[in-house]
Amino acid sequence: MIYALTPMEAVRAIMANIGRIEVNALLQVGIKVLEEGPKRHYLIQMGSQTFQSKSDQPLKPGVEYWGEITHTKEGIIHLKNLHPKPSLLRQETFFDFEMVEDLAKKSHPVRHFKEHILHLMAQSQSKEHFQNLTSLLLSMHQQILSLPLKYEGRSLLLQMRNRSDRGKEQRSKSVEFYAALNNLGPLEGVVTVQNHLKEVVLRLFYKKSVQWLKGELLRLKGFERVEVLHSSHPVLPLWDAEGSALLDIKG
Repeated sequence: MIYALTPMEAVRAIMANIGRIEVNALLQVGIKVLEEGPKRHYLIQMGSQTFQSKSDQPLKPGVEYWGEITHTKEGIIHLKNLHPKPSLLRQETFFDFEMVEDLAKKSHPVRHFKEHILHLMAQSQSKEHFQNLTSLLLSMHQQILSLPLKYEGRSLLLQMRNRSDRGKEQRSKSVEFYAALNNLGPLEGVVTVQNHLKEVVLRLFYKKSVQWLKGELLRLKGFERVEVLHSSHPVLPLWDAEGSALLDIKG
């Protein structure tokens, strides 16, 4: 029954809806920076194509970004509103979306996921796979559940953590979450369940994605309030493995 949803189950319901929207939307492009040239000109890879482009902001070679492409009158390809993709979205260890549904049913989902990761680490056949799994353990050490997922063939990253709602009744439970999606870009949100009433507030980096979701999420059933907002600041992961010294395994 919808009124019995826990905050984590509510996040699962939201992401299932957003996942379906993600498959049909093509709002942002995904690019990879190959080389840096003078005056913020870069060699860019988009899909199987490579081309020279100029960016309003400095970019790092080897990093993947979401972005929007425009063309100048001179025919120069110009990149704007670039936002780096989290490292956990760029690695190769992903779980089926059913993992979220399975965890939402557990009384101790983090403990269950940790045991699953440790089991996979014991069977790991490559250094890269072992490092990817290690990063998920490090995330849990920060009280954040990180789930690199596949939804209908597309990769996404979902992160969640319990939110402390000081001053509110104990019957109020909240979960903060972050999601990185290839077409919609990054989003952050909060689900609050209080007295069987569920509210969700989403903030997205790209205005096109805000407008798209506002129309699509009107169909989201079981929530008393759904608010979709444009974020005035970069939407960053709750935790990212980039630069973690513990992942630099030698040998």
